[in-house]
Formats: sequence, C-alpha cells, structure tokens
Amino acid sequence: MRGYPKHVATKQDFLNLLSMDEYRGQATENLIAIFKMNDEKANRHISGSEETKDLKIEEIENSMPLWKRKGFKSRQEIAGIIKKHGGCISWQIEK
Repeated sequence: MRGYPKHVATKQDFLNLLSMDEYRGQATENLIAIFKMNDEKANRHISGSEETKDLKIEEIENSMPLWKRKGFKSRQEIAGIIKKHGGCISWQIEK
C-alpha cells in the first residue's frame, strides 16, 4: 500500500490502519467523523417536486447509518476503538 487509502471500506480496514504508526492519526480522525455523523434519521420523498414547490417528505429512521455500513456494531464500539488506540474523545455520545 502506498499512502493512506482514498476510501476506507470496512471496520477491518480501520483496524489495519490503526496498527500502522504513520496512519493512526488519520484513521482516528476518520473514526471520530463517523462517530459524530448525525445520520440516524433519513428523509423519504412522498410526492411532488422542488420545481412545483409542493415537495412532501417525511423523516424516517435510517436503517443503515454509516457506522453500520462500515461493519461496526454500535457507535460505542467506535468510541472504544478510538480510546484503545490512543485517541481522545472529549465529547458525549448523543442519544
């Protein structure tokens, strides 16, 4: 591998990057960004369009937030990995 990857696809990719001293900081920053991402809700288009100004949407639960797509079991698992690899978490888990 040459340099930090453009796309980190899975939990195992993050664990591999965290095991390398030269990529640990950047991988930790990316994990913090995933942890902080507010994607528990999603918008669903019901009817209408933006052009006609009668757009109707509803907010629903997001069944696949980014942390889940990457293969983590929960946001708390991400927080644990960050702490284990020396990252500083100075913010609270929002529920």
